[in-house]
Amino acid sequence: HYYITNNLRDMGSGQSTQPNFQRRSQLEVKDHMERLQRISDLKVKPMVKDGGVLELSMTQVDMLYRMKETHIFDNFTVLKNDLLPYRNLSSRSVLTSTMGKMQVSIKERSDGKIGIDLGLKKLTSIPEEICYNSDMQQCTWIDLSRNKLESLDNIELLIHLQEVYIGRVMEHGKLYGNTFSQIPNQLYQLPFLKILDMSANRLTELPPAIVNMRHIECLSVARNKLKELPKELEQLRCLKTLYLDGNLLTELPEFLSRCHSIRRLSVRNNKLTKIPDELPLMEGLEILNLHGNELMALPENMGEFMNLVILILSQNKLRGLPSSMEAISTLEVLGLEKNAFKFVPTCIHKIQGLRMISLSFNEIEEVADDIGQLKYLDRLWLEGNKIDNFPEVLPLAAELDDLRIGSNGFVGLPDSIGQLYGMRDLSINKLALHKLPETFEWLYNLRTLNISNNNLSVFPEEILKLNCIRELQCSGNGLKWIPDKICDLTNLQVLNLRENSLRELPARFSTLSNLLIVDLSHNQFRDLPLSLCETVSLQYIDISDCHISSIPSDIGKLKNVQSLILNRNTFDKLPSTIYGMVNLSEFRFADNGVSALPAEIVRLSKISIIECTNNPMEDPNNTIIDAGMSCIREYFQRKLFSVQEGKPAFHMDVSAIRAAVGTL
Repeated sequence: HYYITNNLRDMGSGQSTQPNFQRRSQLEVKDHMERLQRISDLKVKPMVKDGGVLELSMTQVDMLYRMKETHIFDNFTVLKNDLLPYRNLSSRSVLTSTMGKMQVSIKERSDGKIGIDLGLKKLTSIPEEICYNSDMQQCTWIDLSRNKLESLDNIELLIHLQEVYIGRVMEHGKLYGNTFSQIPNQLYQLPFLKILDMSANRLTELPPAIVNMRHIECLSVARNKLKELPKELEQLRCLKTLYLDGNLLTELPEFLSRCHSIRRLSVRNNKLTKIPDELPLMEGLEILNLHGNELMALPENMGEFMNLVILILSQNKLRGLPSSMEAISTLEVLGLEKNAFKFVPTCIHKIQGLRMISLSFNEIEEVADDIGQLKYLDRLWLEGNKIDNFPEVLPLAAELDDLRIGSNGFVGLPDSIGQLYGMRDLSINKLALHKLPETFEWLYNLRTLNISNNNLSVFPEEILKLNCIRELQCSGNGLKWIPDKICDLTNLQVLNLRENSLRELPARFSTLSNLLIVDLSHNQFRDLPLSLCETVSLQYIDISDCHISSIPSDIGKLKNVQSLILNRNTFDKLPSTIYGMVNLSEFRFADNGVSALPAEIVRLSKISIIECTNNPMEDPNNTIIDAGMSCIREYFQRKLFSVQEGKPAFHMDVSAIRAAVGTL
């Protein structure tokens, strides 16, 4: 049983809600039930109530549905990699064995599957002990990424394997891992293999032998050097997901039209100049991602896609769409950003099922009133165009809850914007706005608001009445002060005030008890505001480039802060009370005048990043700091021992050092 509840679409609120269908039309409930059915293949394990009842709110359905979308979007979501859906599921160790000098863990993933985690072990081959171990042979997945494997000898002995991950992984802008030039023959001998990730290796071709992977359901060969695809792919009757991103493909073969089992096809960032007329005949295809190619036109028979739900065509060279696309009744998401559209294609207005349209960063000058016919449209992105007037039809779009229309040519907002009562996410940045209309306060459902890079020298009072707001982006406006009433926005979690002219914060700033992230960089604070040090809920603080001359001892009260950024200020000393920031993991204070770290810093057990370039560091020096926290702790420990032995080479409070290293 699925209970669709109306808890204002808030996940994680912790409030129990009773099933209530009165405020939801039958059509909307049916639509969300269909969404649940579509995401069932992700094997997400929601909480099951007593008696086997699964309770899901509207937002939980939306969130799960968007999880499906995240594996296909490029610029639409925060997740931009092409790793497979199960790769990043959380896991826990159920058995750890020592084989030679290596610790090997058998882990249970959150989806209940047992596997072997051998990632980041610097392996050149799989140890024989693993392949002959009876416990290991029962595992259904193995992660071999981020190694230096040259072969997969004996992996065929792990006969129950269903998932194999041997792709490279992107970390800090660099690829780490294996570099196979061909698919290892041993993989063809795994009788139950369903998921294979060989992304970011050095494959130049897929061999005909791939036909032996008869049960393969998900194949990722993204970021290799493939120039063509083998016809044998047509015989993989179980294949549902195919990732071909980041290769050298110039065309797609016509035989793909006969691969009726494929539901997700991603060919991002290749060199496609056209797609075959036969492609729309892929009966099972639900998600097609052609982002980042060189397409100038689409086949006239695009309307023959029978089950297409998500179509991503962003960052191509399209100027129009074929009129037949109006027949794709199943289409819900259409991504057309970064093309060469000068108007909204007429066929879009007739695709009644559309929920999201992205036309950002084109050359559109006008939005036709016909877009108001899309009664289910809830996300419309039009930023970065040449629109001269705010589209009058938008306030009539009853379901619209996410509108991005910044960086356009019009100045000022109409009073009618207040009619968008259901709006939850609004981006109106870079519009040279001097003020907001009085009706703006009617947008009482707003959760996210971006008004950055306008000319709002006075903080708009209308925002102070938006009690539901959680994220406020207000950078680059020249604000000189923030009204005290901003502290009444108790649901605020993210606040961006960078690149203004602020000198102080409201005295009640610490009453923002849900505030997690604050960016105050590039302002004119001379001292670190004390009210900031009392906002104990904060987890991320950036107050760089603010001319701050001293750090108060009260900074130690920020026990929940994980990232503290203080770059390019003028202070020369760090307070010893910093040890109170027990959750600090990232600390950056480059380009200041600091010459010594307080010994108490060794108490911070979670800290992993210290950046202090362009400081006159002597105690310890930059070489020790660059080597990491283990060397810093060793430095202070040796310093303590030297003081105890009576060596007068150090000028530091001995009691402070003893207290600092007492936990080592």
